[in-house]
Amino acid sequence: MKRFATLSRQAKRDLDASRAALSVMKVGARVAREIDRALAGAELTLPQFNVLMEIAASDAGMMPMHEVNARLVTTPPNLSWLTGRMRDADLITKERDRDDARVVQLAITETGWKALEQAMPLAFEVERRLLSKYSKAELRRITTLLEPLMH
Repeated sequence: MKRFATLSRQAKRDLDASRAALSVMKVGARVAREIDRALAGAELTLPQFNVLMEIAASDAGMMPMHEVNARLVTTPPNLSWLTGRMRDADLITKERDRDDARVVQLAITETGWKALEQAMPLAFEVERRLLSKYSKAELRRITTLLEPLMH
């Protein structure tokens, strides 16, 4: 224990920062785990759900893959592989941009819309259940406090 305390001091550990970071990581992992579990009922994984949500929320109903990647909650190790599997499952289309062949455009299919329609209530129920102890004002405050960490 003495050696650990010495190392912590030498590393200039801020115990409050360490506790806060650990809390954020544990909460994030729990929320992701529970939403992922719920999404199994819609035969989607959390990364697939996140991709569909980003594309569906876009004005054009399509989005360049690099933009989807930048917006994801968690970036899968290989978005190209994930979106390839989603294309094979007919959840999305994946095509080169007509004007710039370097850009891959992703668009949601009718099958993707149906999967999202089934998945959204499952995911949002988990969010409501996990965060039901907080008022709307507290939820907004949590978001405000965590915002600087997201960029």
